[in-house]
Amino acid sequence: MMDRSFFQTSGSRTRATYLAAFLAITLLTTTGCVSGLLATGIYLWQGGNVVPAECEALEDQRVVVVCRPPSSNEYRHAGAARSIGKLVSQKLAANVKDIEIVSHSEVDNWVDEQDWDNYKELGRAVKATRVVYIELDNFDLYKGTTLYQGDAEINVSVYDMDSPGQAVWERNIGQILFPRNSGIPSADKPVQQFKRQFEEVVSDQIAVHFYKHNPNAAFALDAVANK
Repeated sequence: MMDRSFFQTSGSRTRATYLAAFLAITLLTTTGCVSGLLATGIYLWQGGNVVPAECEALEDQRVVVVCRPPSSNEYRHAGAARSIGKLVSQKLAANVKDIEIVSHSEVDNWVDEQDWDNYKELGRAVKATRVVYIELDNFDLYKGTTLYQGDAEINVSVYDMDSPGQAVWERNIGQILFPRNSGIPSADKPVQQFKRQFEEVVSDQIAVHFYKHNPNAAFALDAVANK
């Protein structure tokens, strides 16, 4: 006969897990943190399963992140590109071991004076050992005229400035849709709020390649798109 204490312990753990998940989701929903909600809620739901970083080339390195807007709409989406670059920098700083991130104010100053494609010159100018170069091949917020649906095409490359400037990792992330399966009526929220949400989603999809993470963290994106 199985020891009754096993069921008592198991039940306590299950209740604790559900309680932790409920509290985390409640807290994060009220603060509007989409990525935190996904990372915490699904992490607990899966029992804490994570996968390793796909690319570890940023560990113990001085890293500069630059995001280029779509060339056909360079000025229209320059603000989104800068925001995504800053968000990716913040996520890398928080999650990659012994990384040193170049201040994004230095990146902004450089972008104001240089061409987006001179990213290797940027790396040399700020004494970075790695450059993370993000290309937004497409970036849009609308599906039709009355619905929001973020749509981006992303390519990411990492360059080793000690090699010099040789690509050490590349990934075509491809299309990112948010929400994935439907649009959100534009009357439901201001465009700037939706833009910030989508920038957060895009930056998450980029940054997770460089540190261990939950592989199904994007599973519930549609469920939180209306938050």
